[in-house]
Amino acid sequence: MSDHIPGAEPLFIEGNTRGCLLLHGGGGGSAWDLKVFANILHEKTGMTVWLPSLTGFGTRPEDLFGVTLDEWLSDAHSGLEMLLETCQQLYIVGHSLGGLLALLTASERSEVNGLVTWAAPYAIQSRLLSFLPVVSRIPLLRRAIPERHGSPAPRWLREKGWVGYDWIPTSIGLVMHDALKCLKLSLKDVTCPALIIQGTADNGVSKDSALKIFEGLASEMKKMHMVEGAPHAIMSDDRYKDDLFARTIGFLDELLENRQQV
Repeated sequence: MSDHIPGAEPLFIEGNTRGCLLLHGGGGGSAWDLKVFANILHEKTGMTVWLPSLTGFGTRPEDLFGVTLDEWLSDAHSGLEMLLETCQQLYIVGHSLGGLLALLTASERSEVNGLVTWAAPYAIQSRLLSFLPVVSRIPLLRRAIPERHGSPAPRWLREKGWVGYDWIPTSIGLVMHDALKCLKLSLKDVTCPALIIQGTADNGVSKDSALKIFEGLASEMKKMHMVEGAPHAIMSDDRYKDDLFARTIGFLDELLENRQQV
């Protein structure tokens, strides 16, 4: 594996006994996407924060060849184990793929006291992803599948200093396909409090992803919030990020207050 691209390195911020695991998205993204929030979260709450770089991301696109869902889940579980060494309450906040991983992880870990997802997919707006599982099984058609899939960040995001990949292996679509299948089977096992957030102008995930996830959760305390006009990279858009951060932190603080009242 290569060294991390400057700005895409993992981030650990030591704080109190409330720990938050932050999981960044896939596509061409990296840990850079969540670093502003990581610092604000710590400043506002004093939480201990761990933002890992998911396997294959933040280094070079070639490192994503052969990456599996199990490796990304291992990154998440390892992050929780690290936080458990010093923290008594555990939360997960994830964007896009990171939100999907947060849900899958919470379905298996009773230690998770709450989670928040931003733009997590129940399905993805991609024709390629829809056909890839079938086409990849047919040798003649498989040869016609391009090895690389462009994932250019929008200009406004690049102007902010975005750090990530211009392309990812097309085979990552198969990993995502498997992850989405697992998600649909696992939502019923998520029982911790959850806040599901999505923008109405999100062109990365299906328009009803937040609703489908919300409806599938077994959590007694669950909330859904749709952000009018917000894009997929909602946490980086100056028009929406302040409210997003405040709403997320408010939810996590609400969980602490509820815990203290018990």
